[in-house]
Amino acid sequence: MFVKPAEGGSSIGMSKVKTAEELQPAIDKAFNEDSQILIEEFIKGRELTMGLYRANGAITVLPITEVVSSKEFFDYEAKYTPGVSNEITPAPITDDIARQVQETATVIYNKLNCKGIVRVDFIYEEGTGKLYFLEINTMPGQSENSLVPQQVRAAGKTLTEFYGLLLEESLK
Repeated sequence: MFVKPAEGGSSIGMSKVKTAEELQPAIDKAFNEDSQILIEEFIKGRELTMGLYRANGAITVLPITEVVSSKEFFDYEAKYTPGVSNEITPAPITDDIARQVQETATVIYNKLNCKGIVRVDFIYEEGTGKLYFLEINTMPGQSENSLVPQQVRAAGKTLTEFYGLLLEESLK
């Protein structure tokens, strides 16, 4: 399973737990970062993530990214150390899988009444074809190498255009 702070980011305070003996230290580590924690079942599969936003009354989905980490999971080091992970945008997935991710993310965005840009994370279990919603990042990273800016560029937009659109939308 994974144990992580409910809020925060960059996988700080997150642990992958393989044995019962590792659970309490992982819980303590997560509580050092937040007063609420999440405990998630480990699901073996492909990690897929996608940004989406509402502008001019319509939801726009960005290209999907597949995250392939050389570490056990996409932790702080994997996110911010060049070469530790491979972030492939657009993800090498079938149109059917892409449609399933896009439709599910759009439903989640609407049901949670999201505003602005969010990033939704999934695990796609290849053996069963099941898509598992992991979490929604309501404040996704916006550094030059973060996932959403990569997806914006893959969509053929400049970051200036993208942020300008988001600012205009927020002023409405």
